[in-house]
Amino acid sequence: MTKARAPLSIDAALARIAGQLTNGFDDMARVAGRQVRTVRNWSDPDTAEQVPVDCAIALDLAYIAAGGSGAPIFEAYALKLELADAAKFGDRHQLLRHAQDVARETGEANAAIIGAAHPAATKTDRARALAEATEAREALNQVIPLLAAEVDQPP
Repeated sequence: MTKARAPLSIDAALARIAGQLTNGFDDMARVAGRQVRTVRNWSDPDTAEQVPVDCAIALDLAYIAAGGSGAPIFEAYALKLELADAAKFGDRHQLLRHAQDVARETGEANAAIIGAAHPAATKTDRARALAEATEAREALNQVIPLLAAEVDQPP
C-alpha cells in the first residue's frame, strides 16, 4: 500500500527519487551503500530514521544522472529551512522590510523640513514638509511595535 507523504517533504523526495531510478529502492540502496530496508525507512513518514547528508547528496546526484530534474532532497531541505527561518525570524524580516520605508520617508521628511526652515520658504514648502513628516511618522509607527517586541517593552 502506498503511504501518503506530505508534498515537498524529505519522504516525498525519496519516493520521487525511487520513481526515477530504474530499480527504485534497490538502486537507492546501492547508491547509498545501505540496505534496502534502511532506505525504505528513510522514506517512510512513520519511522524515525533519517537519511544522512552524504547519502542524500548521493541520491540527489543519482536522480539527476537518471534524467531527473532538480535535486528532490535538497529542494525539500531548502524549503524546510526557509519555513523554519520565516517562523524563527519572521519579525526580523518584517523589520527589515519596514526599515527601507523608514529610511526613505525620514530622508524625504528631513529634506522637506530643511527646505521649510529656509527664510524664503513658502506655505507650500511648509505643507510639503508637514506631509513628508507625517509619512515618516507613519513609517516609524510600523517599526516601533516590532522594535518594542524585541526589547520586551510596550510600544
